[in-house]
Amino acid sequence: MRFLDKIRTGFSRFMSGRYGADQLSMAMLWTALILSLISSFGGVPLLTLLADALLIVMFYRMLSKDRYRRQHENQTYLQKTDKVRRAVTEWANRVKNGKKYRYFTCPQCKMRLRVPRGVGNITITCKGCGTRFDKKA
Repeated sequence: MRFLDKIRTGFSRFMSGRYGADQLSMAMLWTALILSLISSFGGVPLLTLLADALLIVMFYRMLSKDRYRRQHENQTYLQKTDKVRRAVTEWANRVKNGKKYRYFTCPQCKMRLRVPRGVGNITITCKGCGTRFDKKA
């Protein structure tokens, strides 16, 4: 068995039964990284302390064997941040697909609709409420 295989096997044995990384842990990691960068450029030692505290809590959660409590914490985090995460995902999709599609909002139910670019004047039918409206794509 090679050296790296031994390390991987040992780490797998150590992490067996532990919670590991989840969305909340990754959010804590990114927040700590951003706070650390701001602190290093801005010279605010309190932010370094806060970043270190976040990292300690993150590692505690990852190495915890209380899976039920960690899952509950993660579910609570996901529920509280759902609207923000959806808005960011939608914005990223609009930026990514901006050259292929135009996005419109239904005047009746405010549902967001996507139509191909370059088809000229088009009558759009909302999939949510059935309202029809004309737009130039």
